[in-house]
Formats: sequence, C-alpha cells, structure tokens
Amino acid sequence: MKVVAVMALTPGMVLGEDISFQGKTIYPAGTELNQMMIDKISRYSIMCATVMEGVDLASTHYERIRFDEDFKLFEQKYNAALMRYKALMCSFLQTGTPIPDDMLLQIYEDTYANIRSGAVLLDYLYNKMPNEDELTFSHCLNSALLAGAIADWINMTEEDKRNLILCGFYYDIGKLMLPYELLWKSEKLTPEEYKQIQTHPVVGYSLIRALPLDNHVKNAVIMHHERLDGSGYPYHMKGQKIDVFARYIAIVDAYIAMASSRSYRMAFTPLQILGNFEQDMTKFDTELLLSVMKRIADAQIGSRIQTNDGRVWEVILIHPHKLSRPVLKNDDNQLLDLCEYPELEITKMM
Repeated sequence: MKVVAVMALTPGMVLGEDISFQGKTIYPAGTELNQMMIDKISRYSIMCATVMEGVDLASTHYERIRFDEDFKLFEQKYNAALMRYKALMCSFLQTGTPIPDDMLLQIYEDTYANIRSGAVLLDYLYNKMPNEDELTFSHCLNSALLAGAIADWINMTEEDKRNLILCGFYYDIGKLMLPYELLWKSEKLTPEEYKQIQTHPVVGYSLIRALPLDNHVKNAVIMHHERLDGSGYPYHMKGQKIDVFARYIAIVDAYIAMASSRSYRMAFTPLQILGNFEQDMTKFDTELLLSVMKRIADAQIGSRIQTNDGRVWEVILIHPHKLSRPVLKNDDNQLLDLCEYPELEITKMM
C-alpha cells in the first residue's frame, strides 16, 4: 500500500485504509473510488489517503509473484538465456559445429544465479508464462535447470552435476528435427503421428553421437523414454540396462512436461504431479524417483491450494508414504487430511 495526496486520487484506486473525519468513517478500506467519491473526500480537511497497489489487489500467488523483484529478474534472465540457447542449438543443427560445454553451463549459471533454492525454482517455473513459440527450447532449458537442482538435492559430484545439466540441454534435441505442429498438437495423435514422435531419441542420438560429450549425456538422449518395466521406447530396455543419467532425465522430463501449461490444459500443480508419479512408480527407478519426490513434496509446505470443492487451504504436513495427499489447514484453523477424503483433489495453486 502507499500514501498519496487526496488531490492525486484517481477513479479506480482502492482504499487501503478507512477514510475518516472527526471519528466518522466516510469510506471504508476496500472501496474502489469513483470521481464523485473523490470530490466528496476533497471537501473534507483530509490531506492524504492510503490506497492499495497492484500486489495488494492480487488474490492468488500467481498474481502476487509478478510483483516480486526476484521473480522479475528471473524472467529477464530466463528469456535472455532462452534466446542464447536457441541460437546455439540452431547454429549447431545448421553447421554441425560442436557447442562448447562451458557455453551451455554458463547459460545454466546465469539463469540460476538469483534462485535461492530448488523449491524456489519449482515455484518460478510453475508460475512462469509459457512462450508458445519456443516450447521445445524452453522445455529443455527448464529440464537443465531442474537437473541442476536435483544434482544439488542428492549431493552429486560437480562433474556428475555438469553432465546431468548437459543431459537436460541435449536429451530432446531430436524433437528439433520434427514439425512444431506435430510436437505440440492439441488433439490426440494418430498412431502414425505417435510413431513419428517416437523417432526423436534415435534422431537426437544420430545428431550428437560424434560430439565430444560424456557417454552419460549421449545415453540420456537415446534412453530418456525407456522405462524400467520395459514399456518405454525405442528399444524397450529394462531395469539397470538403462543408464542412470537417463533414468534421472526420464523423471525430469516427465515433471517438466506435467508442470508446463499447454493450449489444451493447465499446468499440473506439484502435488498433482506427485500423484501421477505415485500411480506410475514401476516405470521409473523407484529409489531415484522417491528421493526427488520427497524434495518436491517438502517444498509444498506453506503453499496455498484449492480443492475441487472450491475451498482454499494451506499445506502443513506431508505424509511420508503418500506424498501427494498432505494434511491441510484453512483460515479458520480447521484441519483436513486428504488421505481420509479420497473424493477431494487438489485443483490449483492459490
């Protein structure tokens, strides 16, 4: 809120505090002013009024975060990094000239510079407006950022962290050779279109196999859609035959895909994503997945969410064996354990 001179009041401003004169309230806090009200206030011996600013009027976290200076700086750095990343990848695809690892890692460092923790990164990525024209590039940049956060969560060595970040930058490179309209089609893919999509790991590997990259990075490109139960593609590999870096990137890829909004659906909330992972545990490396899921779940404590009955709650406790069904508290200090109410679902962040 801010204090302004009465002569500076304009229609549409909202009072942050009551306007009173000689103990009598003329207009209460929350009143949206029109010209007639302003003229009335001006007739009293009142010099100043407190009015709400944009952040005071924001009703959801999505609206409030847009006034946060750290988030604004992140978006600025992110957009600049996205253009640098796109330019490097397009140049590589056109000329075949390898991209120095340090150039990609510098993009990561520059983008992550003002992010205080992995929890903050998840919040920023969830609330960032998608660039509909650069979805493939932003998907990979987001994946590289999350890969770096995961590396920190599990205390990877610096060398392994570098390689996992590079996996994020490279693993979906094969999609850059497919038509944009096919990749981001809002309707259900035909069997033929799905088969074409499934070629991107092999296409990507053919592009980078001769590059001086660590083998983990190359394996992540061709194996990131393999699943531990053999249901993945392109080779239906199982279990430990899948490179551990590819197993991590499979988790990263799935999370970023679900956390990103599309023309045909809203982004899933982190807790909805955890629920989806819980239904598909056999497809991923369970030990790796649980270590990541617990970090994501812990980051939700204190967040405000809405359930499908329209009520708004704060997340106060995570169940260790059902991460997607936390204990909630509302503004009246009533508690709700989602594990006891299977009919209730989290629908959005507030």
